[in-house]
Amino acid sequence: MSFATVVLKRKRHNGVILKLDFEKAYDKVNWEFLQQTLRMKGFSAQWCKWIDCIVRGGSVGIKINDDMGSFFQTKKGLRQGDPLSPLLFNIVADMLAMLVSRARENGQIEGVVPHLIDGGLSILQYADDTIIFLENDMEQAKKLKLLLCAFEELSGLKINFHKSEVFCLGDAKGEVAAYVQLFGCKEGTFPCKYLGIPMSYGRIANKDWNQIEERFQKRLSSWKGKLLLVGGRLVLINFVLSSLPMFMLSFFRIPKSILKKLDYYRSRFFWQNDEHKKKYRLAKWSVLCTPKCVRGMGITNLDTQNICLLSKWLIQLINEDGIWQQVLKKKYFNNKPLSQIVKKLGDSKFWSRLMEVKDFFAS
Repeated sequence: MSFATVVLKRKRHNGVILKLDFEKAYDKVNWEFLQQTLRMKGFSAQWCKWIDCIVRGGSVGIKINDDMGSFFQTKKGLRQGDPLSPLLFNIVADMLAMLVSRARENGQIEGVVPHLIDGGLSILQYADDTIIFLENDMEQAKKLKLLLCAFEELSGLKINFHKSEVFCLGDAKGEVAAYVQLFGCKEGTFPCKYLGIPMSYGRIANKDWNQIEERFQKRLSSWKGKLLLVGGRLVLINFVLSSLPMFMLSFFRIPKSILKKLDYYRSRFFWQNDEHKKKYRLAKWSVLCTPKCVRGMGITNLDTQNICLLSKWLIQLINEDGIWQQVLKKKYFNNKPLSQIVKKLGDSKFWSRLMEVKDFFAS
C-alpha cells in the first residue's frame, strides 16, 4: 500500500483508497458460496464433499458464568481455531479480488499507477485486510459500491462501512465528502495501519514507535527479575524483549532515540533486575551484544538486526518477481543494476532506507 500511496502523493496523481473492515469474518461465510468457490478453483467433488462435512458438522453451545446452555446447529460460518478455517476463508475472500479484477478488465473501474503496474493496481488483500485503489471518478466509485454489495450477498460476509476508511489524494480531496457519503465510511488520515504496520507517504514519526516501548514496559512490569538468575534474565531478553520490535524492524529503519530507549530497558533489566535503584555496570552494553564466540553475552544487537532485516528486501527484489518488485524496478531502476542505484532527493522513505543499507548488503 505504501508504494502506491507514495507514488500518488509525490506525482500529484488523483486517486481514492478504500480500506475495508469485515464484520466477524469467520462467522459470516456462506457455505453454498464456499462450495461454489471450491468448484471454480478446480477442487475435486470428493474434496468439496469432505469440506462440506467439516464445516457443517458439529454444534455450538453458549457458556455464561460457567453455565452451558443447550447446543444448536449453525447455518453458516467457519469454526474458530480449526486449522483449515484460515485457508477456507482466504479462498472465499479471494473471490472479491477476482470480482474487482474482472471489473477492471471490463472497464468498469480503473486502477491507479498504470505506468508502474500493467493494468493499474486495484486491490491489495491479505485475508480480511483489504484495500481497494480507485481513480477519482464518482461513477466508478458507484460501480465499486454495487460490486461490494453484490459480494456481501453472495459470500455472506458483511463489510463494516462505518468502520472502513476512505483516503482521497490529489483533486479527489475536493470530493471527499461525496465519497464518504457514498461508501458510508469515515475519512482516514495517514499514517494508517495495514497488517499491523503504520503506512504513510511520509516519514514514520517517533510516536508511531511508542507501541513497541509500551509493549516493553508491559512485559517488564509482569516479570520478577530479582527471582531470576543471570541466565534466566538473558533468555528473557533474547527470546522475548528482543523479538517484540522485529516486525517493525523488518520495514523501517529504527530511529536512534528509539533504539537507545529499547537498549536502556534491556540493559536495566539485565543489570538491575526489576529494581529502580541504579547498579554498577560491569561491562558496556556493546560488549554484551557481541556473540558468545568472541566472549560476549550474545544479546541481539537491534541495530544490526534492523540492517539485516531490511537487507532481506533487497534479496527478494533481486531474486523474486511480484507487484512490489515491479513497482520499485520501474520507478527507481531505469534499466540499471542495483549496484548502480543511488539515493536521490524525493525518494520514498522506504526506498531511502534500503539505499542506506545497500552497501552493508553488498559487502
